[in-house]
Amino acid sequence: MRTNNEKSIAKQQPLATPCLCAALRQASRAVTRIYDDELRETGLRTTQHALLRLLGRVGEVRKGDLGEMASLDETTLTRSLRPLEKSGWVTFRAGTDRREKLVAITDAGKKKLEQARPAWTRAQRKMQRTLPDGIWDSLFATLPNVMQAVSSTPSGE
Repeated sequence: MRTNNEKSIAKQQPLATPCLCAALRQASRAVTRIYDDELRETGLRTTQHALLRLLGRVGEVRKGDLGEMASLDETTLTRSLRPLEKSGWVTFRAGTDRREKLVAITDAGKKKLEQARPAWTRAQRKMQRTLPDGIWDSLFATLPNVMQAVSSTPSGE
């Protein structure tokens, strides 16, 4: 049985941080939990769902380019794609250069994505209802600017 102190600790909000990186990661983990909870029944994690959606939009693409589009390093991308390939939702083939791998969503992946649509929609609606007025639109307007600014900044700065 939990003591009152343990109950209050369990309900505490995350501590605010002056570090932008930590604040964004904290917010990202909280949002990811909501989407993962909704997507759980589909067998997809949020990261996998996002990759399937991206592949559904762009078609076959070089693996490295997919990583750039998704802002994922090669290790994270490989780890995220492995279960998708194992489940038959994505496929790989060699490119013109033998070192180059092309990745594409399969018909089964498109069906999985369609199956996941209601869960994803529930997560989207939950986030829209949860956020204060104006924040949803503000985030969609601001986050691409953050990504663009960061990607154009030399790493030494």
